[in-house]
Amino acid sequence: MNDPVPNPAQQNTAQQNPPVPLDPAFFTCTNTYLDIANTQAKTQGLKRVSAALMYATTRYNAHAYLGYETNVDSTRAEFLDYMTQLYRNMLEQNLDNLVAERSGNTPAQ
Repeated sequence: MNDPVPNPAQQNTAQQNPPVPLDPAFFTCTNTYLDIANTQAKTQGLKRVSAALMYATTRYNAHAYLGYETNVDSTRAEFLDYMTQLYRNMLEQNLDNLVAERSGNTPAQ
């Protein structure tokens, strides 16, 4: 499976090419984490689970970055900028989709 989060050094290339559909296994993995989060939210609450997921995500992304990046000092700022923008884009897309879904409308493309 291709990584859904490309290396920041490849960002310009990724922006020039149309997006590649994600492997269905990506959504299976995502849904597993959402199921766990929903179970935890029953006892921990939405805010705590949201904070825990964000913390876990940042911790894992730092781990993954250090696992594939060999020149951390020179690419750290670029990685942080890329991941921050990626998070914002994903959050905006999910907000749009969920608002549309809950209001009975289809999201704008």
